[in-house]
Formats: sequence, C-alpha cells, structure tokens
Amino acid sequence: MADKELTRQVVIDPAVLELMADMQEKQSESRLPRRQREKKAKERAKMRARRDQRVTYDIPPILKQTMFEMAESMSLPASQLATLALFRFLEDFQNGEIDLTKYKKPSRSPRYDWKLVFPQEWLKSASYKIKK
Repeated sequence: MADKELTRQVVIDPAVLELMADMQEKQSESRLPRRQREKKAKERAKMRARRDQRVTYDIPPILKQTMFEMAESMSLPASQLATLALFRFLEDFQNGEIDLTKYKKPSRSPRYDWKLVFPQEWLKSASYKIKK
C-alpha cells in the first residue's frame, strides 16, 4: 500500500476570518480618494441606522414574488406592503378573527414546539393578477 502524503488542513476561526476581512476592507478603503471614503462612510452609517427596521423571514417563493409584483404594480415599496399585511394580521389575530390552531403541527425542532403548515391551495392561489 502506497503511503499517502499527509497534509495538515488549516482551520481558521470564523471570528478571525471576519476580523481579517474587515482589516483588508479598511486597508483597501484607505487607498480611495477622500470623497469616495466619505461616501462609503455615509453609506455604512445609513445601513447601521436602518438595522433596527430590518428583519428576515422565510416565506414561500410564490408569496415573495407576489408581494414584489403587487408593490411594483402600485408603485410602492414591497417592505411597506408587507408591513401593512403584518399590521392587519396582528390586528385580526388580537381580535380573535384568526385561529392558528388549525395550522399548528408538532415540530421536530428543539427550539420550537410547533410549526405552521399551510394549505397547498394557498400556494397555488398566491399569485397576484395585475388589474389594468
């Protein structure tokens, strides 16, 4: 049997990788002209200010596409349309108009006891028809 040459695999901690990437980004940015550096700094500050308003949810692709199509057809930001939908849901839920128990199924996740399973016909009828 032929001896395989053993090589050592280098494993770098993700935090160290992130730190190195940040340092590299700062170094490359320091080479930019002053106006471009100032512009990048303003963009970063703007992104930091928006962090409290941003959230990520996993939703079916058809629902995502439908929201974008509706928003575009009405010349609205999709995030504002989604915000309206969430406000309406919360209001209906608090008023007892929505019962989640019929969608709840036991979850195998150690983090959650339940998951929501939606009817397949919802996915089929989720596409938005643009009215002209």
